[in-house]
Amino acid sequence: MENFTKRTVTATFDRTSHEATFNKNSECVKASLRRTRTIEKIQTSKLGTPSSLALDQLTPIRKSPRKSKTAQVKIRKAVPADKAPILEISKNLWSGHDYLPLVWDDWLADTDNRLIVATVNGKTLGVAHAILQTPDVAWLEGVRVHEQYRGHGIAGKLNKALVEWARKRHARVARLCTGSSNQASRKHLERIHFPVLQTFQRLDSTRGLRAKPAGVNATRRSSKSLWNWLRTRSEFAENRAMYSDGWTWHPLTPQAFKKNVAQGRVLVASKNRQPSACCILLDEDEVITAGFVAGEPRDVGKLIRMLRYQIRRKGRETLRVLLPLKSPMIQALKHSGFEKTAKIIVYEKFLG
Repeated sequence: MENFTKRTVTATFDRTSHEATFNKNSECVKASLRRTRTIEKIQTSKLGTPSSLALDQLTPIRKSPRKSKTAQVKIRKAVPADKAPILEISKNLWSGHDYLPLVWDDWLADTDNRLIVATVNGKTLGVAHAILQTPDVAWLEGVRVHEQYRGHGIAGKLNKALVEWARKRHARVARLCTGSSNQASRKHLERIHFPVLQTFQRLDSTRGLRAKPAGVNATRRSSKSLWNWLRTRSEFAENRAMYSDGWTWHPLTPQAFKKNVAQGRVLVASKNRQPSACCILLDEDEVITAGFVAGEPRDVGKLIRMLRYQIRRKGRETLRVLLPLKSPMIQALKHSGFEKTAKIIVYEKFLG
């Protein structure tokens, strides 16, 4: 898997059309951020963490009567008339806080991506969505199936259709994620031969910091030396050349890094005028998320202290950090007061 991953990463960086695709998908990114804000609200409620976003509703809310297995499931492109039945399926998820109603119109309007539904006897009973993050990488998400029709392979058919769409668009890989506690999703992904790419530990802290740490800056000028330093770090390979906004993992390409720098989302610690640590962050509503962290442990500590200072200064409730499961930084964060709140598994399927 590691050799395959290196080949995938190399192929990803060799493509010259990434920046155009990244910009083309800006509306999808906005929808993703709106979705992330909704998810953060869910996660801070008494409901706890949603177990998956890519395959989040494979387990019935309650035991439902089985429908006839002879009913034919059809997969087609979504149309405006599908909105009402899909939102009906969505309305009871997470006590009415599902993100899908916020992104449906954007997903439907974006002709560069793919929004599909599953029907049985003409009735819309399921939905799923995919985007091309780069010409090489497709991201699958948002599977929903009517609770009375789960267990009949509808989710599998939806994902298969999205994989075929991505393959026809000449993507090299398809990716998605699910929570480690979602056994139904994990078994389903094993059945359809979606290998694990990486597992990430999510850690949260609500403790702010009064004093502003020295030696950390939000750079807005992307330099070749900073990118070259970043991509040679071991953390770059451990993160599988990806960064996260909370529940979506994006390819960390030169173009993506440059865009994050321009938006002030990259913090850098320096030593002897050379980068010694950096992180990519998302500041949305009540949560600041560090979705990629790299550097020497002492200097990473400076970044974390800066983020703690920011949550206090900006009045945010939570600082969230996402790290590869075997990262030595996890223990350091635990010792500084962070709590482990979830494990998220990212899967990747080679499309050939």
